[in-house]
Amino acid sequence: MKTYAVAVSLAIASLFSVNAHAADKLRFERLDVSQMPRLRSYLSLTDRDGHVITGKQKEDFRLSIDSAEQGPAFTLQSFDETKEPINVVVVAEVGSAMNSVIEDEKRAISALADALPPKSKIALLGYAGDTKRLTETLTAPADVESAAKQMTIDSDSAETHLLDALSTAMDMLTAAPKTERKLIVVFSDGINIDMDPKIFNSKAHRAADAGIVIDTIGYTDFDQSKLRSLTMLSKTTQGIDRVCKSANEISSHFNDVVDEIKKQYVVTFETVLKGGDGKVRELQALVGTDNPAYSNTLSEKLPKWVVPSRKASGGMPWWAWLLIVLGVAGVAGLVLWLVFRDKPEKVEEEEAPAAPAPAPVAAAPAGPMKTMALNVNVSSGAVAVGWIVATSGKYADQTFKLKPSRTLIGTGADCDVKVEDQFMSSHHCEVRFENGNFKLCDLGSTNGIVVNDKKVREHELVDNDQFRLGRTEFKFKSIT
Repeated sequence: MKTYAVAVSLAIASLFSVNAHAADKLRFERLDVSQMPRLRSYLSLTDRDGHVITGKQKEDFRLSIDSAEQGPAFTLQSFDETKEPINVVVVAEVGSAMNSVIEDEKRAISALADALPPKSKIALLGYAGDTKRLTETLTAPADVESAAKQMTIDSDSAETHLLDALSTAMDMLTAAPKTERKLIVVFSDGINIDMDPKIFNSKAHRAADAGIVIDTIGYTDFDQSKLRSLTMLSKTTQGIDRVCKSANEISSHFNDVVDEIKKQYVVTFETVLKGGDGKVRELQALVGTDNPAYSNTLSEKLPKWVVPSRKASGGMPWWAWLLIVLGVAGVAGLVLWLVFRDKPEKVEEEEAPAAPAPAPVAAAPAGPMKTMALNVNVSSGAVAVGWIVATSGKYADQTFKLKPSRTLIGTGADCDVKVEDQFMSSHHCEVRFENGNFKLCDLGSTNGIVVNDKKVREHELVDNDQFRLGRTEFKFKSIT
């Protein structure tokens, strides 16, 4: 009986675990097919409450084309690492229903504007009885921070016109470059003077066709059912709908939008299709293995691309090959003439003193040379220098010398090599000097260490080894 109870408990726990994972939402926002056969995709992963899930590796993502998997991702970055800009329009309700939370609303909008990636642009619209252009166009984030502080409640209006404000926001975003991200963030109680679902659906489809994502943050003290209209807007445009259960959650949900912008996964896949046929394909991304989360499906016409042929890759005509053969024959004849020609007789000269014979040079050791710590004498009496060079991220091209005994690497203030990388642990790993060699050792980090594209717990370093800690890549160098 006891065994049966345990089995039932495990089954229930497993069910809850599966359901929790299934609630994770993978959103396929857009796709760049200009570099076929590589496809650059923009993916957001959130939990059921709209919180962004980070820390995934490229091996976790896969792409499916017409239900045929193409294999794991080729490269992975977060959006803020790409240094790409985003264009945002905030549509904020300023009717009397928001009187009690207007200060929270203003602070949250200012924080959103302040956190945008470099070169991004943002606009702010208020709405109640009419649409209020608090900024005339997309502008610098600092301008929106100032405009947000001037927001006031329109207490004279008895109506709210959300859809009119959405139309204005879409018109603003049409001026942004087509290749850049476009996002509308709506803060509203979901009430509009015209609550016809068909009109909401029409607005949502117009945004989706223009490549605009709509994120909604719903807040109301009254009728929660009115927030369903916001869900329709976000769902149709592959956005995220978030609901504030209290005024205290307004700032946190705006922060979730910031995370969604900056921590979106930019994933490159390499398709196994050969040459393409210009047909419309159904593309879907997935993440995870045991119980993967599937994205929405994008219908995309993949352009044709050329598979290089022998002729296209520069095949030479017959006369060029003939010139090459004649040239080789000429060089061979010249070498033979120099070898077998008659040599002139030697002239007797006074014999000069012989130069001292050069000292013999020791043969180089076979295989990669192990690196020793700086200023550490080994049995041969040689002195060696070991160091690591960052090859990506914020510290690209910076050099860090290794200490003679132990070098601690991580984000902690006490680390010998301190790296600002949100995917690294505070004490991520260390490089130890043992038996005349350097050894890289994991200290129980969350994301581990990857050496030469292989995840390991520890590794004895040799010259030119490449390893990744979090999202930062390093190369191990040495001089003996």
